[in-house]
Amino acid sequence: MCELFGLNSAEKVNCNELLGTFFSHGETNPDGWGLALFDGNSASIEKEPISSAESVYLKHRLSDEIVEDVVLAHIRKASKGGLEYKNCHPFKRRDASGRLWTLIHNGTIFESARVDAYIGKQHGGTDSERILYYLIDQVDAAIAKKGGALTDKERFETVNQVIRDITPENKVNLLIYDGDLFYAHTNFYETLFRLQKDDTLVVATKPLTDDPAWEKVPMSTPLAYRKGRLVFEAEPHPYEFIDKEPRDIEYTKPL
Repeated sequence: MCELFGLNSAEKVNCNELLGTFFSHGETNPDGWGLALFDGNSASIEKEPISSAESVYLKHRLSDEIVEDVVLAHIRKASKGGLEYKNCHPFKRRDASGRLWTLIHNGTIFESARVDAYIGKQHGGTDSERILYYLIDQVDAAIAKKGGALTDKERFETVNQVIRDITPENKVNLLIYDGDLFYAHTNFYETLFRLQKDDTLVVATKPLTDDPAWEKVPMSTPLAYRKGRLVFEAEPHPYEFIDKEPRDIEYTKPL
């Protein structure tokens, strides 16, 4: 199963230890890694279609300080799409207003006509990238209907509806950043956790430290944060994904 990492904070914080621990999980998620750092309405994305635990580049990258207020990171265990650079997360696209959206996904779209409509149109071959294509089309439709850029609440409502559209029968853990709002969603029990420390939020597939303040992200409830604080919370939807296999939460040491 892929793993997600996200940080959203009011102030820049050093992320090296958390990222080192997160990327050490590449031993069991060997099919690629990615890292997105943000500056205004732009994103710098670094990724490789190899295990993060074996990447020489990543080890050198983490030897330099990474001090940021927003971070998305991903390690991949492929379910759809080959082991290629273009299939590694994060994915990014701009909407009709010029806003940049960046997405990482943990899960599988087993069946969704809305998402599958982008097969052959996308750059790579993953269902995760297709989620972003569908999201941007829905954002663009809302922009066209309004006749201008969306407010933060309108963007959240659009993301909430997209999640409701695609979650039935599917495993959809998402972290998304639109340059302003940081979105989180899980519909898969005990596969997304959050740690809140003042105005800093960390979200990850597994707790990355032994801090007892880690807690499960609410199930089937789209959330949006700004500068580390919750600003929007949707009503829970009924589309929990049920997995019959047991899962253990493990703590691992940094690289």
